[in-house]
Amino acid sequence: MIAVEWLRRPEGAFSPGSLSQSLSAGTARHPVHHDSLTARFAALRERRSAAPWRPALVGPWQVLFAGHLDNAASMAAELGLPAPLPGDGDGLARLYGAALAAWGPTADLRLIGEYAAIALDAERGQLRLARSPLRAPPLHYHLADDRAIVASVPRAIFACGVPQQLDETKLADMAWFNASEEQRSWFVGLSRVPLGSTVEIERGGPPRTRRYYDFDAIPRQPRASTAEYLEQANRLLADGTRAALAGSSRPAVMLSGGLDSPLIALKVLEQRPDLARLNAYTIVPEPGWGGLDLPGKFTDERPMVEAFCRMHPRIAPQFIDNAAARMDDRLVAMFMAVGAAPQGLANLWTCHAAWDAARHDGCDRVVLGEFGNLTVSESGNWGYSEYLLRIRWRQLYRALRTAPNDDRSLWRRFLALAVLPILPDRLWHMQERLRGREHRYAAYSGLRPDYTAAQGVEARATAAGLPRPRYPVRDRLATLREVHDNAWGEFSDIYHGFAQIHGIEQRDPTAYRPLVEFCAGLPTDMFLRDGQERWLARELLRGAMPEEQRLSIRTGRHNADWHAKIGRQREDFLRELDRLADNPRIAAMFDLDRARAALEDWPASGAVSEAVRIACEVVVPRAIIMGRFVNYVEGRN
Repeated sequence: MIAVEWLRRPEGAFSPGSLSQSLSAGTARHPVHHDSLTARFAALRERRSAAPWRPALVGPWQVLFAGHLDNAASMAAELGLPAPLPGDGDGLARLYGAALAAWGPTADLRLIGEYAAIALDAERGQLRLARSPLRAPPLHYHLADDRAIVASVPRAIFACGVPQQLDETKLADMAWFNASEEQRSWFVGLSRVPLGSTVEIERGGPPRTRRYYDFDAIPRQPRASTAEYLEQANRLLADGTRAALAGSSRPAVMLSGGLDSPLIALKVLEQRPDLARLNAYTIVPEPGWGGLDLPGKFTDERPMVEAFCRMHPRIAPQFIDNAAARMDDRLVAMFMAVGAAPQGLANLWTCHAAWDAARHDGCDRVVLGEFGNLTVSESGNWGYSEYLLRIRWRQLYRALRTAPNDDRSLWRRFLALAVLPILPDRLWHMQERLRGREHRYAAYSGLRPDYTAAQGVEARATAAGLPRPRYPVRDRLATLREVHDNAWGEFSDIYHGFAQIHGIEQRDPTAYRPLVEFCAGLPTDMFLRDGQERWLARELLRGAMPEEQRLSIRTGRHNADWHAKIGRQREDFLRELDRLADNPRIAAMFDLDRARAALEDWPASGAVSEAVRIACEVVVPRAIIMGRFVNYVEGRN
């Protein structure tokens, strides 16, 4: 992690707080710092060192770098520099500074990785902030007349004397699942650098934000044979995995019963033949979870993971049911690490036990496949409309006939899957309203209707194009745009929080940018072919996993055992709702009566209607988490 406080006026004075100590709080890493006449810098290191430290100096730029570069070696060779070792933040900072000096504004397009960078030209009075596209460590900043403060975490900015005041608009929008305004912080007076963007700050004047990464600029792949496409996909996935493993001596994988993580596990084994054992962690529902098996979903991934691992005995699976864990496990630690309460906290709390197990087993890297649904295992569901528009009747018929988990007539499938996605926006939203789907976020959010109206929550969501995405989506890049613009910035914060709390880096080879761009440019037939969605991933796994799993159209279900887990804490949550009601801000925001009614009228099992499930599984934990975050920030806990 990195931070800088820069005096925009020579007569200014540094704040009395400790930038470096606040940066390292709760991380088990060691801070380093350097002060100059007009700026003070801070970063974290794995090991304590008594040697003096300073930011990398490249030409006029003083540079701080957080994250990693997948193409560090090739970029260093092109710039005539020694290749930095994995984890060498100072070496990566020098490389980034050299790239900035050589290529200027295009440097970030040539560098491939997941990073945040700060570059200060104190003499000219310029501060440049940058984050990589797709995924990146967070970067927050506060700008005042006399100084600018930038840090990987908000707590470092608050340690410099900036008041910690929640932004009501951000709170409301995030409760409504609207994360489209990525630059907006959770706090008044702070901003965030968006993914794939730079922010330039000078001594005078407002900051200038430029999004340098454009999904619409991703070209289509040159025409090639299916075999050539498969070979290239395999090669790029191997390249991404090799980059993800750089510097790791004992990696681990999070393994599911789907397609993405098994594919990643196989690539890890392929790239690391020296590994006698690859630790794999799978989250399963606790015994007696008493829920409802939903059509098209699988609840317990254990049988599929076990069958897959029997084919690959070097993989050592562990199954984690979180039977002893609480839904609010590590919640305060996440608030401190992230400085926010993204909606994903209600879904991902069960992952802490898996990370705990990986750390206990001595693993130093967690390898994920979470971007897979946007790359190698993309469903290709835009193909229904594309086949209609291009008059490819045979492919359209086959796709409609075998549409997964769809029991509608062929004619209704045709309208829903091929025609509706290409309607103009006005007609699309009209049919959504007629079908009663336009306001589903109101049911999920748990916000009070009067608060929603007073805060303009729904109007902002509509202006941002929510609710979305269309299903199926209308074109090949729609899902990538949706995730990048309305989700991934928040999930980047959560990943960053997990890394701080558990002290283990995580990487995702399916988010390797050359692979993402390759898959985004592939023809539709590589994803939806002869009626089979996710064709590319299934083909890459041919012969490498049981056929039942490879061809399954079911998808995993998160938190299927919500009834058992939330039910255990029901009395505690009822008391907490009483405490939350004492906070006027929270009582005005959330329909606490609805959450209380759900807990008081607790169902006998998880086999309930969708409306009851939403109230119990979605509304209750999100009201608790968001309310507790407000109290945490305001010092009421």
